[in-house]
Amino acid sequence: MSSTSYPFCIATVVTHKAIEAMLEISGERSYRDEHPWLVARDVLALAQSIDLQLPILFASQEIDQPSNFSHWSVVSKIEVVELHRGQFDSRCSFTPLQPMNPIWQPIDSVLLKASPEQMEREEREKIRVYRTALDEHHIHPYAICETPAFIQEVLGGSGMDIPSGGD
Repeated sequence: MSSTSYPFCIATVVTHKAIEAMLEISGERSYRDEHPWLVARDVLALAQSIDLQLPILFASQEIDQPSNFSHWSVVSKIEVVELHRGQFDSRCSFTPLQPMNPIWQPIDSVLLKASPEQMEREEREKIRVYRTALDEHHIHPYAICETPAFIQEVLGGSGMDIPSGGD
């Protein structure tokens, strides 16, 4: 796997207790959800097919406070299993957590991924696409966002045209 970052990432909210547990575990970490992370799995497959790393951002919420990103990581695997009709178990595996840059901790500091058509217009027609900031309503159970600049610097920016992959 390359040390280059995919230009998009996954953002999710977990409990503060879950973050603490992830920090204590040695080796590969994982997060489970009952929602099917089908598109996230497809985004990971696309990133891996072009030898790029897919970051994941973790937000948690303190009592009577808005959610804020506290940590990030790189996804290694996403498995989705249908247990019963309409009931799923998704498991996202990732590398050890890294602290989030303080500038990028507020949820609305991260931008939702624009549609493939809007991204194509930006590239081909040189039209600046309006970006929508992430908010509490768009992050459950996860959102696909633009990878924050500091993560691209840590992992190495892609600097290449990325196929939309239909996500």
